[in-house]
Amino acid sequence: MQKTFYLVATLIEMSESVSDSHTLCTTIEKAEKAFKEEIKTCRENFFGRSGEFLIDIWGCQEWRTEDGYGYTVSIEEIEPK
Repeated sequence: MQKTFYLVATLIEMSESVSDSHTLCTTIEKAEKAFKEEIKTCRENFFGRSGEFLIDIWGCQEWRTEDGYGYTVSIEEIEPK
């Protein structure tokens, strides 16, 4: 039986900087928790700034300011070969 992993990927774009992070999780429950924590951290980076959600579905959230800065957080299912 092949093990499935879940990758939580985060991309933050602010002014002149871009950062990304990746967290590999062993269960979907851990991935969902990491996903929520990443979104909370991202929202804190943009506290007080107005913007809109471009994507807001299970496993993917993208939020942008009027200037195009923002974040994307996603969960991807991975099955090693």
